[in-house]
Amino acid sequence: MNLTFLLSGNDAMTDRPEPHEEFISESIDPVPGSFQTDLMAQGLASLPGAFTWRNQRYEIVECLEHKKQTSTEGGTAVGDRYLRRQQFTVRLGTGQIAIIYVERHARPGTSRKMAKKRWFLYSITSV
Repeated sequence: MNLTFLLSGNDAMTDRPEPHEEFISESIDPVPGSFQTDLMAQGLASLPGAFTWRNQRYEIVECLEHKKQTSTEGGTAVGDRYLRRQQFTVRLGTGQIAIIYVERHARPGTSRKMAKKRWFLYSITSV
């Protein structure tokens, strides 16, 4: 008896799972003493080497992308531009890709407790 098997591109044994991005939008706690000082010398927020989220520590092993968001004072089209937010796309020690950001100033109406929270995990992607 001669059996022939056809393997399609959808074969479960050959396909890798698709990356899944999960929207988080929760504050994180950077690990003290883990910041990289090179950006601080330029007046920018420094990327921490690790952070804690939901009582678990995550190591940042690589910065893949760094973006800055600016706005004018008072929201007008003229005037000085101010750095409002920095966003980092990073690879974690777990292999996951995370987008974290830091807000330079607390948002209006933010409680005193939350005003101290400036670092946030925007999303995390399992690969």
